[in-house]
Formats: sequence, structure tokens, C-alpha cells
Amino acid sequence: MPELLPALADRRARRAFDPRPVAPAEVELLYRAVSVAPSHGNSQATRLLVAEAPATRDALIAALNEGNRGWAAAAPLLVAVASITTHESNPRNRDGSEREMWAFNSGIATGNLLAQATEMGIVAHPMAGFDEPAVRAVFELPTEVRVLVVVAAGYPGAAESLPEDLRGREDAPQLRLPVEILVAHDRWTAENATTFREYRERGGASR
Repeated sequence: MPELLPALADRRARRAFDPRPVAPAEVELLYRAVSVAPSHGNSQATRLLVAEAPATRDALIAALNEGNRGWAAAAPLLVAVASITTHESNPRNRDGSEREMWAFNSGIATGNLLAQATEMGIVAHPMAGFDEPAVRAVFELPTEVRVLVVVAAGYPGAAESLPEDLRGREDAPQLRLPVEILVAHDRWTAENATTFREYRERGGASR
């Protein structure tokens, strides 16, 4: 029977990083994984904003939420994923309304990056906990460019390098919603509306 690809099944958003830099050839592969991601109308509007200079790194780290700041600063590679919203060709509904695609397209590109990193033995942890206006200021972004996520990436490090409250989360079992909740056959049901918290509280299994 076919199995999930290891790059998908084994992906974990770990927080412990080895301090050594990611090899340039491997960084290039991460970027190429983004470049081949599909996008509506082949808009290819996703951009990667890499914090390389010490001042840029410090400013980006300062823009993260406090809970992320403590561990993400150790990541040798910090990349913000952004989209040029005006590059997108949004599909229209019959009533004339539009469905904005920029976040969806950049989400696919980010998924490519995470899977490629996992395949290469690199930790890539996406963070939504940041102040977008502050990140926009770091990179001096024009108004049409939106930031969706900041990714901390690097080779895996020792859990002992983390604050005590985070160590146990590095290899803790992951709880996932089952397919029966994710997939609606022919019509929406109450089971499809189950939240992750509700599923966990009623004793859902880990993987």
C-alpha cells in the first residue's frame, strides 16, 4: 500500500538549532523548491525575504512575538515569506466578487520549502507569531507586498539548548485530525465542523 512521503510524514516544527550555517548549496535548494511551486495563473508572486546582515536579523527577531524570539534567534537562517498581491490574477465568482489567491499560492510555496527542508534533514519552523508592520519596516516593503510567515531554519540542534518549558515539546507526539473529520463526502456534516481542541479533549490519538 502506498505510504505518505517521508518529507511530509516526518516534518516537525522543532525549535532547537545547531549554530553552524546551512550550506549554500542546500539553501539554494530550499529556494528552488519555492520557485517550482504552482500558483494560480502562474503568477509566481511569492518572494523570500532573507535576513542576512546582523542589523536586519536583529530587527526581524525583534518583530517576532516574545514566545518565538527566545528560540528563533538561534536559527542560522531566517526567511520571511511574502506575496506581491498585485501580481495575482484573482478568479471571479458569478456575482462578480473575487477570491484572493495570494495567501493560498504563497502557502503552497511555503509547503514546498518545508518538505524540501525535511527531505534534506533541515529543520524549518514556520511562525505566524510576529508583527507584520514591523517586519514590513525591516525590509522596507511597498504597500502591495504582504508578509505571511517567518521561517526559522537550520540543522537540528540539541533539545538541551532550549528553555526548560520547550524541551519536552521537541519530540512530543503529534495529534492530527483524522481523515473522517477532514473530508466531507457529498455534504457537510457536524463531524466536519469538529475543532482540533474538541477532538483532543475527547481523546483523539497521536501519530
